[in-house]
Amino acid sequence: MSVIKPFIGILLLLAGFSLHAQHAWIEMNAYLDIKNIQVVDNVIYAQAPNAIFTYNTGSGEIEKISSVDGLTGEVISNFYYHSGLKKLFVFHEGGLIEVMDEQKNVFRSPALAFNTFIPADKKVVNKITARGNLLYLATDYGITIYNLENNEFGDTYYTAPGGGQERIHAVNFNGNNIYAAAEQGLIYADINSNLIDFNVWAKMANYYWTDLFVFNNKLMGVIGNRLYEIHGNQWTRVYTFNDNVKSASGGNFINICFNDKIIQLTDTYMQHRVITNPLSQDHFVKALDFQDDVYIATQKNGILHYTSNTNNPETIHPNCPLYNHPFGLDVKDEKLWVVYGDYDVSYNPYPFFRYGISTYQDKQWVNIPYNQLNMTDISHVRINPSNTNEVYISSPNSGLGKLVNNQLVAHYDYHNSPMINIDPNHDSSRIYAMEFDSKNNLWLTHPTSPYLLILHPDASWTTADISTVFSSSSKLQGIDEMVIDDEDNIWLGTIQDGVVGYKPETGNAIKIKEGIADTGYTNITGLDIDKDGTMWMGNHQELLILNHPEKAFDGTNVSFKPIKIVYEGVVQLLMKGQSISKIKVDGSNNKWMGTMGSGAYYFNEDGTKLIYHFTKENSPLPSNDIYDIAIDGKTGIVYFATQNGLIAYKGIATEAGDNMDDVYAFPNPVNARNDNFVTIRGLLEDVSVKIVDVEGNLVYEAISKGGSISWDLTAFGRYKVASGVYIALITNDDGSITQTTKILIIR
Repeated sequence: MSVIKPFIGILLLLAGFSLHAQHAWIEMNAYLDIKNIQVVDNVIYAQAPNAIFTYNTGSGEIEKISSVDGLTGEVISNFYYHSGLKKLFVFHEGGLIEVMDEQKNVFRSPALAFNTFIPADKKVVNKITARGNLLYLATDYGITIYNLENNEFGDTYYTAPGGGQERIHAVNFNGNNIYAAAEQGLIYADINSNLIDFNVWAKMANYYWTDLFVFNNKLMGVIGNRLYEIHGNQWTRVYTFNDNVKSASGGNFINICFNDKIIQLTDTYMQHRVITNPLSQDHFVKALDFQDDVYIATQKNGILHYTSNTNNPETIHPNCPLYNHPFGLDVKDEKLWVVYGDYDVSYNPYPFFRYGISTYQDKQWVNIPYNQLNMTDISHVRINPSNTNEVYISSPNSGLGKLVNNQLVAHYDYHNSPMINIDPNHDSSRIYAMEFDSKNNLWLTHPTSPYLLILHPDASWTTADISTVFSSSSKLQGIDEMVIDDEDNIWLGTIQDGVVGYKPETGNAIKIKEGIADTGYTNITGLDIDKDGTMWMGNHQELLILNHPEKAFDGTNVSFKPIKIVYEGVVQLLMKGQSISKIKVDGSNNKWMGTMGSGAYYFNEDGTKLIYHFTKENSPLPSNDIYDIAIDGKTGIVYFATQNGLIAYKGIATEAGDNMDDVYAFPNPVNARNDNFVTIRGLLEDVSVKIVDVEGNLVYEAISKGGSISWDLTAFGRYKVASGVYIALITNDDGSITQTTKILIIR
């Protein structure tokens, strides 16, 4: 059990800040994979994996509804908008229901999520049918009633023989009967009977009924490639298609959806229109018609809109990245790059992810599809620090790619580089981590000797073999943690050999394993070096630090140490028991830490003070599993790649600039009831910052480690300062550059 959790909980309780009130988040969900659509009046509602967007058919306006607006960010299984109540009902996998009103107030109904009788993997809403102010939910366990006015669950009908659970694909009504497309076949009952009693449900037909819908007051059903009318306990086949039906809906026409086409039928079951899929790499999901137009949900291109007189569709979706599975990030000077590859704990890239990549520049997304790259499982990305228009992408299967101005200009694999194909049954060029040194050389990790590859600015290659430092039992499958220090020493986080260091100047290779617990959690997953030269290392069970790791090159014995916290006389180890996935040092020398399962932590320079702890429960973070973190040193914005998507936080720390012409404090004025910190930005590195009150009393002083420093509104941590005006006096070491800024604190 982690000993950091109670420590952190106490700090948060004492802090008492509002994450939403103090800081802004930037929504960055993908809206191209549409699971379901609904038309209400003249608005199309579209369900993305963990968010909703709306499209006004009259004005063309698009609005996003996501975790930034109050949703949890969890995966959505279905949704329903009720025009009378003007409420959006969002049903998440796992059972949580969220209700959002017109003012975007969110009410959460967790009763189903907390129900232990129903397995979690069955709490999926397959289809929703409204009847008055009740929603009938077709789920993987039965039929559940949800009262829209009271925001409460009603009865649940377990319709399998003996009253057991079974998957219900769809529910609908005709006359006084309720019908369900169940695993056992098509079943029905009188709506006025005791539907809780499984004995009142009669099987009407066998076979695998996949959909039920109403068209022109007639109940329609789907079995495979056949369409039926249903009356009482009788059914009549009215149409047979060449392929199995994917989904069906009724509007002005019957809209039958297949992967590659839409067929519209009239009320006499004649073909009205056939729309073929113009996108060879995409699939249709669902179609609906509205005012003679057709709107089609797709898996990769949002909504396709066809007017009545054209076969050239309009594409509808918010400007967004490609997918909600970001794995690797890099950002510099307001240019963000996102890649979507992945691999398991043994660094195996199979099955292949044939995804493209995305970049966010000038507040617009540009997506580069797979067919322009032909690289699978792209897992890391790095921007050339001397030329931000040049970007490198690496894959544990497809080698290295070089892009210039968003175009792939070079592809390196074992045919044209020192990479070695280690898979006798498959062409495999495996590259994992990469970083630039101060001379603009790109260093890359390779899973076999030579373990380090270097791509030089002139496009030539050299290698560095560090195999002598690995234990004989070590199987180096991949290294995805690399950091290069100010002296261009290379540091690698390994699977079971601790931290490996390589000094290019001498060719000396070392490993540092002392202090790392050898209990099966030695795979290093987080590594960075701060502005004081201290190495921060994390794995699946602990956080450790190492002062001056470069001394190990001289033969000095060095050892990793935990950070000890004393609270109420009890010694605790910082982040002990946490599964750390990433560590990043920001411009103020503070530390961001991503975890698997506990969200993101933000600590001060030495880790003794928790500044923020973001989770999906207390912030718009869409998941508590963090894959990567990237910090824009120019703006201070922090980007989080999570299991359920990408999101950005408007951070406070920036890298040092070239002058102090634009020094300012933020927020200013400071409302101390909501804000616990004020940040002074626009600094040079290593300048002295002294904060005094109007009488000249010193209340805070620090030396900047980057372009900003944060003050906690206390007099050297002893007591909170009073309301009033405070002055920050800023000067460099020889006094040749000075600057001041005023701060107003309101309590």
